[in-house]
Amino acid sequence: MRFFWKIYFSFMVLLLLSFGIFGTWMIQLTFEKSYQRALTEAERENRMFQLSFEMNLNALGELYQDDGIIPVTAASIVQNLSDSGSVYQIYNHALELLYENKGHEPFDNESVKSTLAAEDAPCGYQLLNVQGEIYLIFACRSTIENRVYYLENIRDISDIYEEREEYYDWYTLVMLVLTGVATVVVFVVTHVLTRSIRELSRTTRRFSRGDYEVRAQEKGRDEITELASDFNHMADTISEKMEELTMQAKKQEDFSASFAHELKTPLTSIIGYADMLRTVDCTREETLEAVNYIFQQGKRLESLSYKLLELIVSDKQDYKFRTLSIEKLAQNAIRLTAIKRKEKEITLWLGIEEGRIKGERDLLISVFTNLLDNARKATDPGGTITVRGRQYPGNYLFCIMDNGCGMEQKEIARITEAFYMVDKSRARKEGGAGLGMTLCSRILAIHGARWRIFSIPGKGTAVAIQFQKTASVRKEPRKDFTEQSEGKFFQALGRREDG
Repeated sequence: MRFFWKIYFSFMVLLLLSFGIFGTWMIQLTFEKSYQRALTEAERENRMFQLSFEMNLNALGELYQDDGIIPVTAASIVQNLSDSGSVYQIYNHALELLYENKGHEPFDNESVKSTLAAEDAPCGYQLLNVQGEIYLIFACRSTIENRVYYLENIRDISDIYEEREEYYDWYTLVMLVLTGVATVVVFVVTHVLTRSIRELSRTTRRFSRGDYEVRAQEKGRDEITELASDFNHMADTISEKMEELTMQAKKQEDFSASFAHELKTPLTSIIGYADMLRTVDCTREETLEAVNYIFQQGKRLESLSYKLLELIVSDKQDYKFRTLSIEKLAQNAIRLTAIKRKEKEITLWLGIEEGRIKGERDLLISVFTNLLDNARKATDPGGTITVRGRQYPGNYLFCIMDNGCGMEQKEIARITEAFYMVDKSRARKEGGAGLGMTLCSRILAIHGARWRIFSIPGKGTAVAIQFQKTASVRKEPRKDFTEQSEGKFFQALGRREDG
């Protein structure tokens, strides 16, 4: 059953049940009050009749010899009582009728008098249904001169029962009208209450069919609005995740295409030169040239495989960090890249303050080595590479700068993508594969370090890294990692050391 009909029928059942129970209770309560009032009046009349009867018989004294005087005395008493329409009767101890004021046929109501005689009770009453008429019979036992009499007054209370039936008939009509009105009103109210749910349901179906821009309306402050807000938040999150997955899939596709291309180029050359050596008689010079080219391309493939292995391992290993000297890490990276710098006669300027950070030694050396090697590739022969390191309270700032070719701002945003190369011809000539910056990005993320790349085409590039260090030595104000502070940092002087 739909939620709309559940609410509708719940409202209807609750409403009709409430009115039905309440109305029945009110009618019954009114009836009980009328009945009790009639019983009270019957008791009062009987008490007055009994009191007058006993006073008159006691006043007769010696004149009171037998029951023959009872009818005369009772008639005199009834005349003096207010005419309430009641029937008065007197019975002796043998339950023989001695007096009846209206010549009414005696009622077959021996049970109340028999009960009084058996239980020795002073008063009692009973209801008697005679041909559809309801009579209330109230009886009391009176003892005079050792003689027992039963005095009854009988009242017709059929009007009380008739009134109750009229109330029930009237209430049945009211309930029928109320049901008709409630059917319309509850239907409208339920429709209004569930409108937000229907709209949210339509929005959900549209979203499931691929309309990822659709959002639910948020009106009011009720639970439905909260649900719509949660749906919108979920839809935003799903859209973001889908965009991320789309970008990730595109990156994976680009990665596969780039990886295949990077493998195809050297393999084609290797296969070509190898086939030439296998099938053609070459001079010594041609043979050396072919072998040298095969060797270079083999080294390139080796470098590519190492980079890929480092990328895979960096995300899956659980590294144990320890306190390291950043100056020693930089010196290790400088020694590893010294030979390549000498080949291009590149000058290295150093200005590294001692500082200690927590990290994994081999990974950080790999970062510094990649950054230094990238700076070498981007720098023309005879150029300059500058390495700076400054410590601040709570962090250590490390920077590698070159005066090479630089790059456009739009290139910086993609520099960490796998196999992305700003200048492919230069990168391949220098033996690059486009994985170095990707690896650096992942390693720095593992260490919780922040980094930025600043570059001006034709003037050079600077890569600044902010590490969290283990202890602070200098008492200086904290400096934020901003471009302005980096510009001042790049201007700092240092000592010169040839590569």
